[in-house]
Amino acid sequence: MNNFPQWAAEAVWYQIFPDRFCRFYDNKPITANHLYGTAPWNIKPDKPWQVHPWTADWYCRQPYEQENRGSLHSNMLRRRLCGDIKGIISKLDYLADLGVNALYFTPLQYSPSLHKYDGTNFMHIDPFLGSNPDSDIQQIDNEDFDDFDNASWTTADREALTLISEAHKRGMKVIFDGVFNHIGYNSKPFQDVLRNRQKSKYADWFHIDWTKTTARKLSYDKFWGFVTEMPKLNYGSQEVKRYVFATLKRWLRPIVEGIEYEGIDGWRLDHAIGVPMTFWKSAHDFTKKINKNSLFLAELIEPDTIIKPYLDNGAFDGVMNYGFYFLACEFFTCDAPKMTAKEFDKRIWNQLKLYPIGANYLAMNLLGTHDTERIASLIVNRKLKQYGTIAKFFENTHCTDRGYTTRRPDDDERQLQKMLIVFEFAMIGSPMVYYGDELGMYGANDPDCRKPMCWPEMHFEDEHIVVGGKHFNDRKEPIAADMEMLDFYKRIIALRRSSNALMRGTMATDYASTKSRVWVISRKSSEERVIFAFNCEDTPANVRIIGLPGRRFDDCFGGESVQADSKGAITFKMQPKTFRVLRYSNT
Repeated sequence: MNNFPQWAAEAVWYQIFPDRFCRFYDNKPITANHLYGTAPWNIKPDKPWQVHPWTADWYCRQPYEQENRGSLHSNMLRRRLCGDIKGIISKLDYLADLGVNALYFTPLQYSPSLHKYDGTNFMHIDPFLGSNPDSDIQQIDNEDFDDFDNASWTTADREALTLISEAHKRGMKVIFDGVFNHIGYNSKPFQDVLRNRQKSKYADWFHIDWTKTTARKLSYDKFWGFVTEMPKLNYGSQEVKRYVFATLKRWLRPIVEGIEYEGIDGWRLDHAIGVPMTFWKSAHDFTKKINKNSLFLAELIEPDTIIKPYLDNGAFDGVMNYGFYFLACEFFTCDAPKMTAKEFDKRIWNQLKLYPIGANYLAMNLLGTHDTERIASLIVNRKLKQYGTIAKFFENTHCTDRGYTTRRPDDDERQLQKMLIVFEFAMIGSPMVYYGDELGMYGANDPDCRKPMCWPEMHFEDEHIVVGGKHFNDRKEPIAADMEMLDFYKRIIALRRSSNALMRGTMATDYASTKSRVWVISRKSSEERVIFAFNCEDTPANVRIIGLPGRRFDDCFGGESVQADSKGAITFKMQPKTFRVLRYSNT
């Protein structure tokens, strides 16, 4: 692991979706004109609009939305909650108390959308995440877009630097989301091409079929082949490469008026499969020259055999670990057909053996993101899930899909959620908490997985329950932070951060049933051993582990300790659908 950023092996990540995390400026004036965009779900100046109430019933259209007409779902897609940077800063102490020590932000860059994956200017933080948007917009409009290395520093940019500094003071690393496969439709380069066609100096920034382009329609490559507001960038252009390199450098080593400020600690690279691997390798090496301890992490959701060359060739330090996510959900939540512990164990080890060992320790292990349903709702709707291919995994995950329910998880489903969380923290790699999961938030895929953060001090309206897209007026449930889940997360995070075995230790399989879903593994270091046992069956199970002479293991979640017998074995009984975490340490 010597060639990798060592801090990332010790990370407990927390993902923040800025628009939905915390709003500091309740009275900041934001108009529809400020947020105009090209996508159907972006704000249009001629449609009624307002900053959406934070604590409103998510499944109820507000008066301004009723004026817009359209479906509930179409209105949910265009909502803006207007969380901001100072809101994030105000919650850093909460995150420190939770125990996380690394923050991953979905894009902060200037963009008309709520998600900001259609950035119009990579250099700048979105003015509406800052405290002085009108001034920032004017400043950006008046500067020379092409002078990448000398872009000015707006109020929002400087507030982002404060966020980085304040996070560092609390021992937290920070990485930004780099969205370099495409750029926003509203960006200066693309708008110039729309106006000037082949005469534009930015004509080679994009993949354009001039034989199919007419006076009325530009034929260009798009994200996913059809997302109009995200024109794909052409990495055959030297200026595109220069622009991205300047962006990487600006936030890794920010220099404001000759003074160097604390920069971010790395990048998460969105839709990495869409950009040539040769570019990623050069960008990876470039960032290491700026900060040798920076992290270069990819979003690659493709099969393991496609991901492997990116890691073998040094294009990335690690990846977001969707592979473990898919496997875990299949093993823990799928009742038909059941995967045995032995088969699960085999597939886990096959994946670990496929990647370089350093990349495994730096992998961002996850149980959901802004692009998936929340893990609590995945469990509630697990019988709708189709496993196997990635495409099937994401089927039937929206509140409009047939049979999908948005209800609160029951106690048994919360227990299953805890088992998955324990698995996430048990594995080699760095666990990630998606904002609000620690407070028990639940929701279908986009836009429901992006609800406003359920802060304990806030009082939310009761929320309607939706089933298969149908709104039931007589079915509501209270919305409030789950403090028991918060305490559970604090305990598992504290365990992870206090254990060298979990951060850097090896892994071994102690038992994997060939007939059932009883699975036991150990994480080991020279001074400790932590045993994770899972019984996913509906019946009790007896577990026996040998080779532990004289050892006494304490239960990390308040159960009885377990003492090895004279033969060096420990034996314990597990109730149905439960886990145990047992720890021995000689320190």
